Amino acid sequence: MDYFMQKNNGFSLIEIMISGFILALGLLGLAGMQSTAVKSTIEIGQRTLANSLISDITERMQLNRLWLLKTGNSYAVDSLSDANLSAPDCVNSDGVFSNCSGEDIKKNDLYEWKQKFLGAEINNSTSGENGLIEADACIAVSAIAGSDGELVEVVISWFSTVKSKDAAPDPSSTDLTATCGTANRYRRQLSIETYISKSS
Repeated sequence: MDYFMQKNNGFSLIEIMISGFILALGLLGLAGMQSTAVKSTIEIGQRTLANSLISDITERMQLNRLWLLKTGNSYAVDSLSDANLSAPDCVNSDGVFSNCSGEDIKKNDLYEWKQKFLGAEINNSTSGENGLIEADACIAVSAIAGSDGELVEVVISWFSTVKSKDAAPDPSSTDLTATCGTANRYRRQLSIETYISKSS
């Protein structure tokens, strides 16, 4: 009787194989979850970075609003990556302003914004960093009838590491969201419209 009991102790080869298969499925699931978590972290990091860049330029425009609201004055930029910008002569190498006009302040704002923008961009789309890939930024300014203010639209466009639907609502339109950046299933965008008034 003791001999019979000893023969049935332990695991059979079939049981070991099934256990190994279940364990392998669980590990594959964990690996897939980790990959999804990394991609989500990159997406969140990119949107946070784009949001900080939009906040930076809209705050600069608010500070220079009296100049912006004069006829013909504008921060409009069709493509920040293509724009040829430089710091005005009234700003020295230490960033100190000396008798700068509103136009000079605008030029300096866009110049510094582009430097921050380039610092946030990653040219290599295979990089796993959280920067903006093949990014561009665009600004449109339009008057509002019967108002002392301007409506400003800022769009930042970049490529994601995850294929999805193009972020532009209608890539074939002439709207700023469609023309800012290159139409692509990897394109991501952050867009904001803000009102700039003379009132403090």
